Amino acid sequence: MDTMLKSKKRMVRGPKPGKSGIVSDNYSVASDRLIHHEGIRIENTYQLEPDEGKRFKSFIVEEEMRRILRTTLESQNYKDCMGSSLTTELANDIRRAIQELGWPRYKYVVQVVLGQDKNQAVQMGSRCLWDQHSDSFACASYSNKTIFAVAACFGVYFD
Repeated sequence: MDTMLKSKKRMVRGPKPGKSGIVSDNYSVASDRLIHHEGIRIENTYQLEPDEGKRFKSFIVEEEMRRILRTTLESQNYKDCMGSSLTTELANDIRRAIQELGWPRYKYVVQVVLGQDKNQAVQMGSRCLWDQHSDSFACASYSNKTIFAVAACFGVYFD
């Protein structure tokens, strides 16, 4: 069988002698190199909404984020070199704490903005495309004499 795939960069005619009949181009992965688990079968649940008691609760997430921001930043002074590692640490701590709340099938996106507090104005905005009945978000902020931080967590139900 002579199969032809066209790609933007090259044309591949398959199968070549000695190969297992796999045709690949720039954008695909040959399936003989993937690990297949024959015994595992996962069926779709078609559960389009979370159970009533298992919804993302913004007020609980906001309280957790405030607690984490306060405990991490209250003894910190702003330094230029610490921004990247501290925001990553804060985002990971917030995500871990929210995952421990036990809301199944939710995916979380956590964003932390950190800066030096010099009495300036800062605005943060976001836009999302989601189901307003099951998805939600929470925001929390913290500031001391030298640092300000704004954290946002988006909880998206994964059906």
